[in-house]
Amino acid sequence: MPASSVRGLAGFWSARPLSWVLLVLTSLFATLSIVSDIAIAVTNSGALDAEQTPVVLLTSISVYLLWLRTTVAFASLIPALVASHLLDYFATTSLALPLLLGAVAATGQRLFSYLALAVAVVWVLLIPFTSTYFGGVMWLALVFIGLAWGVGNSIRLMLDRREQDRMRVAEATRRAAMAAQEERRSLARDLHDIVAHNLTIISMQARAAKYAGTDVAAREAVDVVGDSAGEALADLRRMLSLLQAEGLVAGDQEAAQRELGEGASALDLEYGAVKFGRMLDGLGIETTVETSGLERDIPQSVEAALYRVLQEAVTNVAKHSAEGGECHIEVHTREGQLELAVDNTLPSNGSAARAGWNSSRSGLIGMRDRVDAFGGTMSSARDGQWWRVRAEVPLHGVSA
Repeated sequence: MPASSVRGLAGFWSARPLSWVLLVLTSLFATLSIVSDIAIAVTNSGALDAEQTPVVLLTSISVYLLWLRTTVAFASLIPALVASHLLDYFATTSLALPLLLGAVAATGQRLFSYLALAVAVVWVLLIPFTSTYFGGVMWLALVFIGLAWGVGNSIRLMLDRREQDRMRVAEATRRAAMAAQEERRSLARDLHDIVAHNLTIISMQARAAKYAGTDVAAREAVDVVGDSAGEALADLRRMLSLLQAEGLVAGDQEAAQRELGEGASALDLEYGAVKFGRMLDGLGIETTVETSGLERDIPQSVEAALYRVLQEAVTNVAKHSAEGGECHIEVHTREGQLELAVDNTLPSNGSAARAGWNSSRSGLIGMRDRVDAFGGTMSSARDGQWWRVRAEVPLHGVSA
């Protein structure tokens, strides 16, 4: 038999499990029915009634099989239904049939439950043709079957709704976990950008101060170290304010929101390009800065992302460009795109890193992730003695 047929057959017989309380009650009902029928038969005639016994036993077996599966239990009831017509005894099956039909409607597959309903209706409609005593109970049996079918389907709808709610909760939990993971990645990128950039500048200027030929040059280097340390501290405070505003760490959320609003201008791209250019000039890297079109309304989220990309690019320039090198920084808006370009010369001796700095490439990955988040593109590659970084982010369709 093909595997698909086996799976289809298994699905046809599948059913939700019943509550153990209901199973215990129905088993007690079946046991009491057997005991009472045997007692009546023995009391009246001194021997078991041949017409009642097969029907009672078969019906009781079907009820016990509810412990296995409702669909199996109903299928096993069919011999009892047939026997009830052949032996003209309908009392036990009239009670068991609605019970098992309702159980199947509540727990079984739709196709099986409809077939079970058809079997029940046919069984009831045949009573007047096969019974000389129970023909009048047909209408009452139909009422019981209709009630059982309605109650069973109501329970089924309730169980389906509960299962859907459980799946929605599971999906929401999964999405929340993914969002938390993405938030941790974003936090790691921000920490990398903040700490790596400022520590690079601080390290470079500290070395410059150590080997400065004049007191003035040493003081200028120390001033840059102090400014970079202050900016790093300000960035870390802004990040803490963001976490507080989102309720991720303890703190005054309203104050954090105000601080975030006041610090938003610190991530201005034009301001950042000029600031980073001066930092590179201070490291002995001749830097030119060009900006245009930045007076238009740029979404804050895009500007903040490109600011961090620019910051990481400048950090890499400080690490890998030799003293006396060149750097060009350009930030423009053209044709609905915010464009960033950072070009710098590489050491003439072919060294991949300046002053012992090594690259983990995590900065480039973070830059690309930030640009990808807004549907933009980014590239970084060597071009002769130049290292060129390009980033473009579309401005249309991006909310602030």
